Amino acid sequence: MSLDAPAPARDRWFVGTLLTMIAEGAETGGQLAVMEQRARLGFSPPRHVHHREDTAIYMIDGRMTLEIGGEHVELASGGFVWLPRDVPHTFRVDSGEARFLELVTPAGFEQYHYDTSDPAPERRIPPPTEPDVGRLVGAIGPYGAEIIGPPLI
Repeated sequence: MSLDAPAPARDRWFVGTLLTMIAEGAETGGQLAVMEQRARLGFSPPRHVHHREDTAIYMIDGRMTLEIGGEHVELASGGFVWLPRDVPHTFRVDSGEARFLELVTPAGFEQYHYDTSDPAPERRIPPPTEPDVGRLVGAIGPYGAEIIGPPLI
């Protein structure tokens, strides 16, 4: 499928990325959610911590630097990193564009991504914008997670 094709219903514009819901908790008995993200150079979510779920990132294409519990980890195409619950983390895209999978277990946190994103009108990375931090902070509490700091600069 061309990246310019009409966006399927599961494509979202999430804080400057194209996020595609691949598997939701309703499809996995609540055990797993899988999301694909496409992000441009410099994208970095605020530092945050999950208290209910573990997450992992598999880098399909590109490079990023992750900060996990104060340690920095470099991730390149084909790389995998585990992000355990209760350990603060963030990341920054270091290549022109990155495409990666985020796996969340158990499922449930994917709904936060729906709550803080908008339907993608087309299947492409949205134009660069400043993230609506108030929207992110205001929606995260019910999901057992916290935003605790700035993006990785």
